[in-house]
This record gives sequence, structure tokens and C-alpha cells, in this order.
Amino acid sequence: MNSGNRQRLLAVATLLTISLTVLAQKENMETIADTHHLSAYIVAALMIGVFVMIFSNRLFYFRQREVSAKAQQQNSQLGLVLTSNKTQVWTYDYAKHLYTLLSVKGEEEKTYVPIDFSQFFDSNEFTQLHKAVIALPDSHKEPEPIVIRGSKPEDGSAPRIYKVNLTILHRDKKGKAKTLLGTQRDITDNRMRKEKTRNMALRYHTVFNSSLVDMIYYGEDGYMTDINDKACETFGVTDREALMARKVKITDIPSYRDLDYDHLENLLMSSITDIDQTKREDERIPEVTVKGKFYYECAVSAIRDKDRKLLGVIAAGRDITDMVDSHHRQQQDALLLEKRTKDIQDYINNINYSLKVSGVRLVNYHPDNHELEIFSDLNQVQYSLSQIRCASLLAPSDQRKARGLLLRMDHRTPGIFTSTVQTRFHDEQGRTIFLTFSMVPVTEKGSDRISHYFGMLRNDTEMVYTERQLIKETKKAQETEELKNTFLLNMSYEIRTPLNAVIGFAQLFNGPHDVEDEPVFSEEIKRNTNELLALVNDILYISRLDAKMVEFNYQETDFATLFEGYCYMGLSSLSNDVKIQVENPYNHLMVKIDEQNVGEVIQKLCVNAARVTKAGSIRAKYDYRHGELNITIEDTGKGLSAKDLPHVFDRFVRDENNQREGTGLDMAIIKELVELMGGTIEVQSEEGKGSAVYVIIPCEMTAMEKKTEIIV
Repeated sequence: MNSGNRQRLLAVATLLTISLTVLAQKENMETIADTHHLSAYIVAALMIGVFVMIFSNRLFYFRQREVSAKAQQQNSQLGLVLTSNKTQVWTYDYAKHLYTLLSVKGEEEKTYVPIDFSQFFDSNEFTQLHKAVIALPDSHKEPEPIVIRGSKPEDGSAPRIYKVNLTILHRDKKGKAKTLLGTQRDITDNRMRKEKTRNMALRYHTVFNSSLVDMIYYGEDGYMTDINDKACETFGVTDREALMARKVKITDIPSYRDLDYDHLENLLMSSITDIDQTKREDERIPEVTVKGKFYYECAVSAIRDKDRKLLGVIAAGRDITDMVDSHHRQQQDALLLEKRTKDIQDYINNINYSLKVSGVRLVNYHPDNHELEIFSDLNQVQYSLSQIRCASLLAPSDQRKARGLLLRMDHRTPGIFTSTVQTRFHDEQGRTIFLTFSMVPVTEKGSDRISHYFGMLRNDTEMVYTERQLIKETKKAQETEELKNTFLLNMSYEIRTPLNAVIGFAQLFNGPHDVEDEPVFSEEIKRNTNELLALVNDILYISRLDAKMVEFNYQETDFATLFEGYCYMGLSSLSNDVKIQVENPYNHLMVKIDEQNVGEVIQKLCVNAARVTKAGSIRAKYDYRHGELNITIEDTGKGLSAKDLPHVFDRFVRDENNQREGTGLDMAIIKELVELMGGTIEVQSEEGKGSAVYVIIPCEMTAMEKKTEIIV
């Protein structure tokens, strides 16, 4: 009942009392003892008493109700507190030896004898608790809290753990303990958290101290608080206690000098520190004994609470100096390997280029499968040939030699094999291709057994033909040398013959002689002198031809006029018994030739024809066909025998009667002149019937005019 209701009820009772008093005062005091009035007073007093009783009852009811509500509210609040703290309350009655378990509302729930109450706890540990409860009244000191395990749950989980506080709740008038109050709080979660924290701390210290990486812990103020053995080993710290006593700050580390410690979160970093230079310039941690350049890799992590307050920093790192040095060595080795590989590749490319340019091929022959591999370069097999295929590609004359070479390699015969064989192929010049094989045996690793043969295949066609040509030229040179020696001998003989004649007839003038003989002497001296002069001129001219000192000057010339002139000059000494025929089918024939040398050929041919023809006729003619001058000189002289005809162009050649015509160099000079002008010369002759000389000289015609009639 609240205070407003109580005040209103009290006011009503007061008003009733005052009303009755006023009524009594109005009555005459004389009649106050009247029976009628006395009954009325008694009734009024009873009514007032009843009213006061009703009022008191209501007042007590409302007060009890208010107290109960407040008690219930307090119990509810207490229950919430107990529930939130996982706390239960029970009492022990020393007189009745009973345990009473209270609900969270403070009401009695159930009473237990000790043996029944023990079912809520571990039986062994409850015995200790009960002893403590019995011994508490006699104890003269504050009881210690008791930690006790609950009974084992039916689901097989771990039993709960309770912390029990004991205190005396009631005592009697003599101070003897009457009731004990026990509060038990469930500390299972706290105990588990502590155990977990302890295990985590244990694991932390275990990991921290046994880690394979360096572990350093810095407190919230940035000072080193712990360092593991691995970090001491890395930095060469032998006195850990001295290092910890120095109060090393994280900014004392050279790599962390610029670190924003308060705002640090997670940082991965690598550093290079010259320890020797740091010790010389800024020595802060003398316990560090490592030297030289130091490469270090580290992960720095900040440890913060739920309010983001910095609790500390842990640095986990490792010395990567050896790894970096190894990496540098690997890089150097890689660069060296790359350079060596490039050098090898360049070497291979050079070999391949050399193989390509030189036409040389690499060859492998495997006795196991009897195959010949031909490489166009070091990385590619160009051909793979069987023995039968190899033999079929060779000329029949060399197939037997090739089979013998292959058979020796099949038998793994040691030694180097070199052989040149003729193939069935021809080069661009139409020559038969010759190949030279050079094979070297290759043994297996760790054994003397020949695994295969390696070698080179070279195209020696040019060399073979060069050697053949060299043999031919050598033979020709030998013949030329013999001819040269013979020429020199003949020349000396031919020169001495007219010279001796001149000297001999000249000496006859100094000796006894007839005057009539002097004209004969003079004529012989003159004839031999002219012969000697002609011989010397021819020797000098042919020497110039041999030395390629004769110059050719090609100019546009009217060959129709030139031909007749040189023919008649060569035939000027001809006797009257010989008929001359010069055929000229052109009025004009303009061609580009060397006039002097072509005229020299025509004149010498006519001179030779006149020299051997004493009767009959000499016929000279020419024509122009398809860029060539065709010149023909025919005579009816004595001709040449079949034996002498092949030597018509030799030098100083005499016939069977030891006779020669002219200086002995005329036909040799003519042949060399014609060939130097790019032409050809051919002689046909029959002994006793005459000779015919055919000369072809290439030239370029610019204009021509043929005659309508040919005058013989």
C-alpha cells in the first residue's frame, strides 16, 4: 500500500471521530446517562472499533504487500546477478544436518541430506567440502574458497568446476553457528579460458624459443622484452642477459630507425646493413658481433587489444645473407652459363655456317642398325641412309670400295677411315660428283667398345677435277718445258746456221778467192742475213705472244679492202708459174676487228702458201656468217704427209728429209694470234696435192655491201 492511500484512510478515520464528538457535545449533558443515549454511545464506539480494526487490517495488508513486492524485486535482481555470475546459493543447517538449495528467487527449493546433496559434485571432492563445512564454526580464520568439480554429465562431456565460498549466516544467542551459507560460482569457462591462455602462453614460449626463425618481442613502449635463441645465434649475441639489460629500443636497430612505431600494423621488409660501417658510425648494440654486409628479411606485426591499443610488436625474421650470396652466385653462374651457351651457340652457328658455305656435312654411322646419318647442321639430320641405299648412290666402280668401308665399321674396327668415292650425281657443270668420307670411331663412356663412327662428308669434286687438271697441266707443262728446251736448242741451232753462213762467206773475202766468186759470196751473205733477221723477228714476236704482251685494238674496219691488200702482200714473191685467185664477195664489209693482227695472220698464211707452191694455183677467199669471219687459203703445193700434219703448228718442226719451211715459227705464231682473238684455225693437207687452211675469227658487223658479180 503506497503512502497516498495510507494518508487518505487516516484522514477518513479522523473525520469520523470528530463527527461523533461533535454529536456528543450537542446532546444535553443531563441526558448523557440515559439508557437510550448510552446504547447509542456503545453502538457508536463499536462502530468506531470495527472501523479501526478494518483500517488496521487494511493498513497491515497493504504494508505486507508492499514489503513482499520489494522483496520479490530484490530477489529478482539478486537472481539476475546470480544467474549472470553463474552462481548458486545453498545453506546448511547445523542442527538438522540438512543442505537446502535456494532458487535464483531466494525461495527454498529442496532440502537434502549430505549423501543426497553429494550427487551434484564429485564424490571425493564433496567429502573435502563437507569436512570444511563441519569445521568452519570452530575455525578462527577466514575460510579459503574451495574449488570443486561437479558430477560427470550424462552426455560424457567434462564436469563443471565450481568455486565455493563458505560463511556463517545465523548464530544463536550464545554465538553458536546455526546456519551456514554457501555460494558456488561456475568457473568452468574462466578456468578453461585460463587454461587456454596458459596453453597459448606455453605454446607461444615454446614456438618463440624453439622457432627456426628469429623472434624478437618489443613491448608497448618499443623496448625489447624477449628474444629467442635463434635470433641470438643470427646476430652473434653470446650474453642474452646483457642484451636485455641494455634496454634496446626498436629504433636502435638500423633497419627500423625510421619506423612509425605507434601506427605500425603489419610490415614485410628486407634490408641490407653494413654492420662494420654501422659499428664505426653509430654503435648502439655492442652485443651484436656479426660482421660484414648483412642481408635480413623480416615480418613486423603489431599486437593490439580490442580497443586498438598497442600491446607490443613482434618481429619474425631470418638471415638471408647466404641465400642472397647464393642467389648472386646463381645469377653470376646463370650469366656465365648464358654466355657459355651463347658462345657454344655461336660456335655451333659458325660451324653450321662453315658447313653451309664449304658444302661439308657431318656424318654418323651406327653399326647396330647399319644406318648412315648425314647432318646439314649440328641440330638436324638431313638424310638417313641404309647400306643398300648408300651403295646404290655410288658409281659401280666404287661400290665395292664403299661396301668394304661399311663392313669394317660394322665390325667396329678401330682407326680412322678416309675414302673418296664417285657418285652417280653431277654438278651444275655436268661433272661427276666425288665425295670424301673421313670417319673416326667413338667409344662408349667408361668402355673401349665402339658405339658409332663420327666424321665428315666433303664434296671433293673440285679437288678431284683440279688434281686431274693439275696432272694434265703438269704433263702439259712438262711437255711444254721439253718443247721449250727443244725450242731453245732449235733456236740456238737455227740462229747459228745462218749466222755461221754469214761469217763463213765473210771470211772467204779475206782468203784467196776468185773475183768472179765475190757476187756469190755477197748474195749468200745477204740471203742468210735476211733469214737470220726474219728468224730473230719471229722469235721476238712469239716471245711477246707467250708473255701476253701483244695488244689488240679493235676498231671498225672495211675488211673488203684489207683482205685483198694483205693477200697480195703475202703473195708478192710468188713465181709466174702459179695462178693467184683472191675472192672478195663484198664491196664494203664494215666489222670491228684488230686490223694489224688479222692482217698479220692473212699475210703469213699467204707467205707460207707461196713458199710451198711452185706451180699450180693459190686461192684466197672469205665470207661473213653469223658474227664470224671465215677465211680460207688453199694451195696446190707439195702438201703434208699424214705423219707431219699433227705437228704443223709446232715450233721448228722439220719434215722427214730434215727440211722446214720458213723460220719454223710461222704457223705457231698464226695459231696463237688467232686463239688470242678468240678464233680457231684448222689445216687440211694431202702430200703431193696441196693444203687448205681455215680460219674463223669472231667479230661484230656494222655495215656491208655485197657485190652483184664475183670477179675471179
